Amino acid sequence: MYQIIVSDRPLQIPEARLHTRGYYLNPAGAAILLLVVFALLLMDAPATVSAQTVPLIGNHPAFDTSALSRPADAMRPLNIHISFAPRNPAGLAKLLTDLQDPASPRYHRWLTPAAFDATFGRTPTEVSAVQQWLSGQGFRVVESSPRGVTSIATVAQAESAFATRLLASHDSSSFANATDPQVPGRFAAVVGSIEGLDNMRHSLALAIRPPGSSAATIAALPDRAVATRRTSRPSRGTPRATLIPAAVTDYSNGLGLAFGPADLWTFYDETPLLDAGANGGAGDCVAMIEDTDYYSPSVTLFDSNFALPVATITRVFADGTNPGRNGDEIEALLDIEWAHAVAPGAAISVYIGNPATAPIDPLVSALSKAVTDNKCGAISVSYGFCGASSAFFTGTLDPIFAQAATQGQSVFISSGDQGAADIVLNTAGTACVVGKTRNVSEMAADPNVIGVGGTEFTPSYDGSNNDIGSTAESVWNDSTGASGGGASAAFGKPSWQVPGTPSDARRDVPDVSLGASPISPGFYWGDDTGGAGAAALNCCIGGTSIAAPMWAGLAKVVAQTTGTRLGNMNPRIYTMGALHDESLSGLRDVTSGNNNYNGVSGFAAVAGYDQATGWGSADMAAFAAGYPVATPTPTPTATPTTTPTPTPTPTRTPTPSPTASSTPTPTATPTPTPTPTPTPTPTATPTPTPSPSPTPTPTPSPSPTPIPNAGPATFTPKSILFGPHKVGTATVARRVVIVNPLRNKSTLVIRNLTFSEGNFVIDSASTTCTYGATLAPGARCRIGVRFTPSAGGLLASTLIVTDSSGNSPHLIMLHGKGI
Repeated sequence: MYQIIVSDRPLQIPEARLHTRGYYLNPAGAAILLLVVFALLLMDAPATVSAQTVPLIGNHPAFDTSALSRPADAMRPLNIHISFAPRNPAGLAKLLTDLQDPASPRYHRWLTPAAFDATFGRTPTEVSAVQQWLSGQGFRVVESSPRGVTSIATVAQAESAFATRLLASHDSSSFANATDPQVPGRFAAVVGSIEGLDNMRHSLALAIRPPGSSAATIAALPDRAVATRRTSRPSRGTPRATLIPAAVTDYSNGLGLAFGPADLWTFYDETPLLDAGANGGAGDCVAMIEDTDYYSPSVTLFDSNFALPVATITRVFADGTNPGRNGDEIEALLDIEWAHAVAPGAAISVYIGNPATAPIDPLVSALSKAVTDNKCGAISVSYGFCGASSAFFTGTLDPIFAQAATQGQSVFISSGDQGAADIVLNTAGTACVVGKTRNVSEMAADPNVIGVGGTEFTPSYDGSNNDIGSTAESVWNDSTGASGGGASAAFGKPSWQVPGTPSDARRDVPDVSLGASPISPGFYWGDDTGGAGAAALNCCIGGTSIAAPMWAGLAKVVAQTTGTRLGNMNPRIYTMGALHDESLSGLRDVTSGNNNYNGVSGFAAVAGYDQATGWGSADMAAFAAGYPVATPTPTPTATPTTTPTPTPTPTRTPTPSPTASSTPTPTATPTPTPTPTPTPTPTATPTPTPSPSPTPTPTPSPSPTPIPNAGPATFTPKSILFGPHKVGTATVARRVVIVNPLRNKSTLVIRNLTFSEGNFVIDSASTTCTYGATLAPGARCRIGVRFTPSAGGLLASTLIVTDSSGNSPHLIMLHGKGI
């Protein structure tokens, strides 16, 4: 029997009974009643409810209404997770700025997870109030924290509590809320987003490999000299919904001529860092975010084949359960191996979410665990989402990324492999497909992460097929995919991105890039053949999913050289990029190519920042040398420290001045014989007058006159890294060459050679660029530099060469390690 009760309360369908007032309906009329009830569910919430609640804007996915056309099953169970908005958002925004401002006393003073919760998490009273409200709505609360609450409810209970309606597909496999959920007004600033009202969101691992590639189950890579190069690329086909790229010419012997770790070190100039001991080994770890387990022998094979040290890897299961190995295993292997290749001394923690048990999403669970654990200073995510609501990015993910930034964790996220089209939900609501209009990875566009794009290039190999140095890079855009990029629809432009980027008021991506094409050059990886537990070395792979873990590895190396975590590196990266000088920033500008894809017009690479490669790729040694900031804060702090007297001085500022005056008087008193009377004489002495006279004399000496006419000089190398060397002894001299190009019509005059710090000296025997030396157009001179470490550990300085050229001064970054 069904009871209908008329009430002024919102319509509810708890448990198996349909409540309204005093009328009885026999089972034969049940179908009619259900139609009436569902019709009521599709109506807007009553005005009384609307007046007491507020909507969570953007908290429902966009979907094809033809795909979801029927009411969802009222008794369907849902896992509902409420993500809390951070408390004191203005204070959090200010802290995030201060943490990256060298002039702030809070610069790089990272929080712990407990401190973050205490400062920005919701209070116990707020958490309890939300729990009580949910329980009153019939929800069963299973977990809570200052960051959110997880509960279980039926569709009917969720529709009633959140004043929305859920629609489903004909087979009930897909469902979604058609309107934004509403919460009581008192929770307007507490609730950031609600997950679990739909299952339309899908994720995609971004590893790209041509299907023609095949694996060889071998213990070592055969001589690369026997492998043939690919001589042509296939024409672009229409991208398929499954995102599998079109077939390319098969590789000789199943292996192509591609990049191994040593090739990458040479091409991106990491070898000097590794030689100096900067391999990411000091401090904490690099975290990989995954939704699958992986076959460990595949990583071991990769390491042994390329003579890498054995990787120290820890598996961390986000909720304590192992999902096993699934179709995303290639992504996990790729991430681990290439983060390890760039930071071979760094430990790696693989955070693995379980698709079967995750309350929101396995990747979100893994990411949240990596942030709350706070064990790794760099985090890499090589996945993309489609079908998610905007609130998923702004209300669910952003608070996690903001917490990571306050803890000094640098998060790198692939910008996507489908160019300016990115991925979107298909019309059936069941999978990600390539977009037909401009889209970006909104996860990579979060202001608290570094979005990583991709480049392609034709390597230059020697007779043994080893890379011999960098070549020009262009935007990755070939038959397999293209670098994701564009303007965010979810996030506005952060202040550090305003100068030098498009005037679109939107957060633009990517921020930086690295090699990503599986064709040019293509990258090897240790594979698990068919997921069957058979380790194999395979070729070739790519995607922005390889660029993100490589940047995470580089961040770990840079953190080692600076001695501290780096946090959100973007404010510093954009400051460095604005220098428009690779020798100072280590950022290699990419100025050719575009990320047009699938008929979608994208963005062309230009000088400076662009929405295809960001600020470009990296000369890793120069980037590591240029990243540290000579902060004004430490300098003044160090000055009072060295002079203990000034410490009391601030309290009695006026007193010290007279005291200091009287102090010199006693100092002169010990010499009463020379009579204090002459003291006024020197005061009025004409010595200062002669001083100005000589001053103009030296001024013409350096002959500043040529400056306006002198063209730019060239200098190489832009950085020198000395290997480990015994403290107190000098190395052999390394040379810097200054050239006055033939195109210049003026003589170049060398003025000064200085170092910003100690431990490095000029070697006079090998130096011809001495003070006053002149270089006619086409001439060159050299500077010899020796490293004499005064202490153990990594030591850095800058050689500053001043001359009459238009691009003076020249800065040469110097690194060495004392042992």
